[in-house]
Amino acid sequence: MSLTPKDAVLFDLYSSLADRLAAGSRTAVELVAAPSDKRKELAKRVGAIESEADELLGKIIRRIDDMFVTPYDRGDLQELANALDDAMDSIEEATDLAILHNVQDFPTQATDLIDAVRRLAELTSSSMPRLKNLKDLEHYYTEADRIEDEGDRIHRRITATLFSGQFDAMEVLRIEGVINLFEDSLDEMARVARVIRTISLKES
Repeated sequence: MSLTPKDAVLFDLYSSLADRLAAGSRTAVELVAAPSDKRKELAKRVGAIESEADELLGKIIRRIDDMFVTPYDRGDLQELANALDDAMDSIEEATDLAILHNVQDFPTQATDLIDAVRRLAELTSSSMPRLKNLKDLEHYYTEADRIEDEGDRIHRRITATLFSGQFDAMEVLRIEGVINLFEDSLDEMARVARVIRTISLKES
């Protein structure tokens, strides 16, 4: 595919949005591992990153709307941008909820779940520049599926731990909401990979 200058700018915006997602996930890892008195500042940092992601989403959607001919299917490009932003939104909501609910101690497996979020976000970020030529993406598809499946298994173990009697009922409700949002982020990143695969199939 021969890229126009407008196409190149659009693809750069997707890469920037994916970079914000990776940055947000790394800060979320820090937050979960941090002492409770340090978490509020880290949550503010995630919120600032999420705001940057929202600005990038707006730029992408406006650019797509202004293009007479888009490099790939217009609907797929819009869904891709929304999935990236939704993944970042879930991370921000999870960290914000952790502060609002004053979660003190996460189950041990929560660290593994947040690390899966980070790994998939960083994989998404490192793979996004290849959107412009759709080459060498098989490893990305395979690894994204693998990390999502791993996250699903971890999430089930955390849920079992929460309802094992180790936590009181209110603490279960507080932690479960946060953990479910991190799981939602993994689901949205898996959706990103599926949309890119759909684009690739249509262009092949």
